[in-house]
Amino acid sequence: MTQMLWMREIYVHINNGSEYATIHEKNEASGSLKINFSIPFSDEPKPAECEVVIYNLSRNSSNKIKKGSTISVTAGYQGDKGLLSQGKVTKVSTVPSGVDKITTIKFSEGVDYSDKKDVNITFKKGTSAKSIIQRIATKAGIKIYQIKLPTNKIYKSGYTADGDALSVIEEIVNDCKAAIYYRRGNLIIRSIKSGDDERFTLNSNTGLISSPERLENDYSGWSFQSLLQHRIATASIITLKSKTVNGTFRVKNGMHNYDGSTFTTQCEVV
Repeated sequence: MTQMLWMREIYVHINNGSEYATIHEKNEASGSLKINFSIPFSDEPKPAECEVVIYNLSRNSSNKIKKGSTISVTAGYQGDKGLLSQGKVTKVSTVPSGVDKITTIKFSEGVDYSDKKDVNITFKKGTSAKSIIQRIATKAGIKIYQIKLPTNKIYKSGYTADGDALSVIEEIVNDCKAAIYYRRGNLIIRSIKSGDDERFTLNSNTGLISSPERLENDYSGWSFQSLLQHRIATASIITLKSKTVNGTFRVKNGMHNYDGSTFTTQCEVV
């Protein structure tokens, strides 16, 4: 696995609506830029706040990075890389630091719908939860990538959606014993127990750095650290094999991180 550290690849894609830029760090290759990042993920409904730091970016490229630009970060190793996150730029700044010039980009995962206009819609008796969610989402301009309700509740007396669109959707999702969260920038609604089978086994040969540690918080599970692994994302289903635990688990939260030396994924699974 040590050799893999010299095969890492990082790509940052920027689209401001009229201009497009791709910035990369690849195998320490000549002409590639130094890129650091910190990308958290979780099954909470609030979008994660992510950060990318790029050293000595050209003025031409930095001018293309504007607040509101679409950004995506893809990383991994030669022949095996994948999307970590995507979203909208919330802040960008460039400052000198010694002989370097450091550009810091902050972005919110997916699309933050908290500023959408309130909705006021009355639904007739016998309307299903899924129909209500889809109507509110369409009205408010909220894009839901996937919706699978464990219980598609029927509102026998009808339902009045009045207020912040996303908050109303969250209330209905709770009524249906489901969860709402972002996965690689896409808004998902489904059972908190459901996930995406990555068909991936993590062990010492595939990047597991240390023995998983037992978690006993509001939930029971395991925490661990591995070499950066793009397959690990919110609700990924992975198999974990070590001296302390063997089994298949669902990813609850974690962090992809590269600080210039450590290229890692920290994670909690249940």
